[in-house]
Amino acid sequence: MAAYEDNNPFAGADELATDQLQSTDHFATILESEDQEGDSLGRRATGFPSFRDSYETSSHITDDPNAERPAIREGFSSRIEQLLIGNPDLEILIVDAGKSHEGSGGGYIAYTIRTGDLSVRRRYSEFESLRNGLVRLFPTLIVPPIPEKHTMADYAAKPTKAKEDSRIIDHRRRMLAVFLNRCRAMRQIREHAVFQKFLDPNVSWIEVLNSPPLISIPKSILRAPPLDTGNPTPEHAYLPVPSPSARLRDGDNMEFQAAEINAKEYEIIMSSGIERVNKRILKRYGEIAVDLAELGARYNAWSLNEVNTLAAAIENVGQAVDLTYISTEELISSLLSSFSEPLGESAQFAGVVRAVLKYRHQKALQYEITKNSLAVKRDLLGGLERTEMESQRINEYLLRRDDHILRADGQQIQRDSLEGVDQDEFAKAELAMDEDANVVNKQGKNGPEESTNGSTHHDESVASADVPTVAPARRSFEDESFPPTHAHMEQPYATVPRVKKSNGFRIPVIGKISDAFHGMVDVDPETTRRNNIGKTREEIQIFEASLRTAESDLEQASASIKADLARYEKTKEHDLRRMMIAYAKCHIEWARKNLESWERAKARVEEIKVK
Repeated sequence: MAAYEDNNPFAGADELATDQLQSTDHFATILESEDQEGDSLGRRATGFPSFRDSYETSSHITDDPNAERPAIREGFSSRIEQLLIGNPDLEILIVDAGKSHEGSGGGYIAYTIRTGDLSVRRRYSEFESLRNGLVRLFPTLIVPPIPEKHTMADYAAKPTKAKEDSRIIDHRRRMLAVFLNRCRAMRQIREHAVFQKFLDPNVSWIEVLNSPPLISIPKSILRAPPLDTGNPTPEHAYLPVPSPSARLRDGDNMEFQAAEINAKEYEIIMSSGIERVNKRILKRYGEIAVDLAELGARYNAWSLNEVNTLAAAIENVGQAVDLTYISTEELISSLLSSFSEPLGESAQFAGVVRAVLKYRHQKALQYEITKNSLAVKRDLLGGLERTEMESQRINEYLLRRDDHILRADGQQIQRDSLEGVDQDEFAKAELAMDEDANVVNKQGKNGPEESTNGSTHHDESVASADVPTVAPARRSFEDESFPPTHAHMEQPYATVPRVKKSNGFRIPVIGKISDAFHGMVDVDPETTRRNNIGKTREEIQIFEASLRTAESDLEQASASIKADLARYEKTKEHDLRRMMIAYAKCHIEWARKNLESWERAKARVEEIKVK
């Protein structure tokens, strides 16, 4: 034996259990199958993980019952790969659980895993990291659960020895073996390098956790392909990460909704219903066993005070009570391993199914959010482009207007060249020129119109002898492609900008604040708008690529989850059938054993001679 087995509380446990079972003989074949199909499940009640034929039945469940088993390829990169792929039905065993003092810590429980002729030791935290890695590698698969961590009640009962509790370690030993064999039964996991390296004694598990593909998986698996999370594409980086509580606006697929509801109801029935009642029953069986042990001792003490046939009868009754106590203890142990543990695992499976369906729901949300974001960006681009078109039309109109003003009436130049002209007379000339422009515009539309006094306006009626000759009136702009916003109002002439007067007193700080404010204000809205248009178009291209990626991911995830749900349902039905058969057989054997002992006691009681 290795040195670390000196501290193993389970040293010789297998031999002890074997001796006990051989002495009682009634639990040696408790899980032997009577299936008409010829299943031969030669398992012991205390060895729940060793249901070899059970895994043989569920190892190759596929959607197509007529599908052929995959061909075994030649050439392997490691011995463990050869064992797993070359012999898919090879059972993985945990042959020992002992305390290890490797490293600088205070020691931990290590589980010895045997796969064929290879053995490796792993601790519970490494099993946990393996499952977490498999969940991230295969988010669309129903990865088997592992036994839960220690509860606060365990630490409260044994503050310093909770991690070394033999009952908890034995439970973990069985269920971790179940976990490994269920993973081995799934082709995607069995053929993956991460699972193979976990069973390889020549590989450091810490290096596996810090190397591809595990290290290549994004922080959020929603930003990775569902079937290859270790190789995300650039488009995946732009996918949104929905809130876990978000809901789809258009509703989800009815088939997946029904599956989620069924998984939730199944979890409630198992964890809050059957499992809770079963714990109470086992507790009462334990209390009965304690009372039977005390009662047997009382009968044996009583038989010492009697003589002849009465003493023998009382002694046989005491022996029957003792055998009932022993068989009840064995019944409790058998129910724990063959019914309670798989019952708890079945409830955990329901939680795993809900987590997988939630992943698909978030993928559907991701697609919906991306689709809606793309629609918003397209609407935004349309608005920006319409604004740009309107701006260009306005600019073209203003350019033509300014060109016409400079060409048709050089009034501004003439005004600057006039010196000494009376301002009142210049104002009268300007007013007359505006009136003349109005008349020309009206004539261009409706022909000559009479004024309010009934006379027709002529160009020479507005001339004044004291005012210099002015240019002809401006032409009408009614035929322009973009009319003025207020066409009914007269367009003012260009005026000379006013010069702001200063009172000679300034505050230096105010000037700096003003400069900073003008720096924040958009001084060139046209350039900003055009930049926004270019940026929005780039964002739309990214959203279109992300939408295609999200749609493809959703289709792949839905197909993979649907196929694995079918596999899980078949496995669940097989497990439930096996559990119920084991539950019935445990009680049948318990009752048969008690019947035999009490029949012997009855025969002795009937031999009592009354004087």
